[in-house]
Amino acid sequence: MNNKLDHLEGTLKEHSEILKEYRGILDSHSETFKEHGRILSALRTEQEFLKAEISEMKLQNAKDFGEMKEKLKDHEDSIEILKEETWNNKKSILRVQKTMGLS
Repeated sequence: MNNKLDHLEGTLKEHSEILKEYRGILDSHSETFKEHGRILSALRTEQEFLKAEISEMKLQNAKDFGEMKEKLKDHEDSIEILKEETWNNKKSILRVQKTMGLS
C-alpha cells in the first residue's frame, strides 16, 4: 500500500510540476495579450485621430474648392465684361474712323 501511495505521490508531484509549467505559460500568454491589448488601444486612438484629421482636411478642401470656384466665376465675369467693353471700343473706333473717312 505504501508503494502504491508513493507511486501516486510521485505522479501527483509530476502533475504539479506540469501544472506549474502550464501556469507559467499561461502567465506569459496573459502578459502577451495585455501588451497586445495596449497596442490595439493605441492603434485605435491613433486611427481616430487620423480620421478626425482627414475629416478636417476634407472640410478645408471643400472650403478652398468653393472659394476657388467663386474666384473663377468672378474672373469669368470680368473676362466677359472685358470682351463686351473691347467690342464696344472696336465699334466706337470704327465709327470714328468712318466719320473721319479713314476706313
